[in-house]
Amino acid sequence: MARIIKRGEIWLINLEPGFGKEIHKKRSALIISKNFINHQTNHVIIVPASSQMPAILGIEMVLIDKIKGLDKKSVLLPVFIKSIDQERLIKKIGVIPKIKLQEVEEAIKIVLDLKKETYLN
Repeated sequence: MARIIKRGEIWLINLEPGFGKEIHKKRSALIISKNFINHQTNHVIIVPASSQMPAILGIEMVLIDKIKGLDKKSVLLPVFIKSIDQERLIKKIGVIPKIKLQEVEEAIKIVLDLKKETYLN
């Protein structure tokens, strides 16, 4: 039976092997690809998380509190957004609140310079 993978879910993923300064190892990550892509392809787009709290939380980072299945506070790192094969998904951990998903969307706009006022620059 195929797994149902949805936008806004947190999954434990395996990012090994990693290369250079890429984020790697087993870690939690947020699924941000739209559900149609998740169901029609073998890939998902993810934002990795880290339980290593930075001294200063940048505007491109999103703090998520403990949720059911996630042991400690984590920070989502949109600067490391990537597409991965669904075979890298290990298990579903939980779902983030809608407001946090919106914060991630805004952080991605910052990281990718997608604000309307920058389109012509």
